[in-house]
Amino acid sequence: SNNVMLEKTEILVTIFALLFLFYVVILWGAGRKKSSQSPEIKRYLFSVRILIIIIAIVALILWTFL
Repeated sequence: SNNVMLEKTEILVTIFALLFLFYVVILWGAGRKKSSQSPEIKRYLFSVRILIIIIAIVALILWTFL
């Protein structure tokens, strides 16, 4: 039973690592220059953060039923 728990933890860590990587790639693609960041890009990045948080919550809920 301990081995199953380790696998569940690895799955959760993998999900959050992928979400983090996804966010970093989007930040990099949006050109993370604070001096020339337009309000549209800031709004876009805020929406991306909200989306990633929603995906993380759904993944956590699904993970609990694994």
